[in-house]
Amino acid sequence: MITGIQMRSDKYRSMTITVPSGGVVGGAMNLIGATVVVYFETKAVGLLVAGVIGCDKILLPKIAGSALAMAQGSKVYYDNSAKAVTPTIGANTLCGRVIEAALGPDATVLVDFNGTVQA
Repeated sequence: MITGIQMRSDKYRSMTITVPSGGVVGGAMNLIGATVVVYFETKAVGLLVAGVIGCDKILLPKIAGSALAMAQGSKVYYDNSAKAVTPTIGANTLCGRVIEAALGPDATVLVDFNGTVQA
């Protein structure tokens, strides 16, 4: 699990969000409406927090598993149950493309992230 946001680019888009119940942790992902966000910082419920909704290069948490390798250039989907990205389409939300390949056991993957992609 990423603890804190890990952007590798200064080119990003963000939006301000009211923190949902349970609070948020910096670097964690969430689905707000139809938009995937990565929180900038840890905040308590009810406060305002900035969330990244697009970034040229960002390290995101990935579901680990031997069958879950991600090839460079492949599509990335956000799994709201696991709070991480996956190569599996299913009911998950498209949110970018892999920049650097990740092996199945890897906990993170470098992504060209777009939390506002329309399917």
